Amino acid sequence: MRTLCLAALALSLLSPCAAQSRPRHRADQTSFGLGDDDTIVKHPVSLSAAEIAALSRDDLMRQELDQNPQIPRVTGEGLEASVIHLHGPRERDLVVIGAGEPFIGANVGPFWIIRDLPTGPKVVFRAITLQLNILKTSSHGLRDVEAVAATAVTDTQTQFRFNGTQYVIRISRTRPIK
Repeated sequence: MRTLCLAALALSLLSPCAAQSRPRHRADQTSFGLGDDDTIVKHPVSLSAAEIAALSRDDLMRQELDQNPQIPRVTGEGLEASVIHLHGPRERDLVVIGAGEPFIGANVGPFWIIRDLPTGPKVVFRAITLQLNILKTSSHGLRDVEAVAATAVTDTQTQFRFNGTQYVIRISRTRPIK
């Protein structure tokens, strides 16, 4: 009888129902740093034509294109993108980083956040910085953002909050590096 019970228990543990696993939601990457030796974007995604068009209309991107030599148009080359959920799991927002030629400078580069809206993609954040962190706090329904920049003698942390339309500076602190 004991053997029969053990066999039934083993079969129940090995049954297809027990073997099924629940789909796992991959956690969003919340820190993106150009100074890191690791990969900047852990789970890269491709930019759609509409997202590239939204970037090409952005003022910071136009400044980036107006270099010497000039970049004729935005193609996605040198850009890395990662999905981030700023409001909830059903929305697909993107962090886009100018992480390659011709965008990256001396441990700084351009960062953008693109929201996927019913009217199409829209750039709601832009900054040239060393690191971008997506914070747990939120304003107007979207998670707050922190940009970190550094020089040889100071580091600056700037927090941004969403004002309903775009991200604006909430507070900025510069401290000497010890």
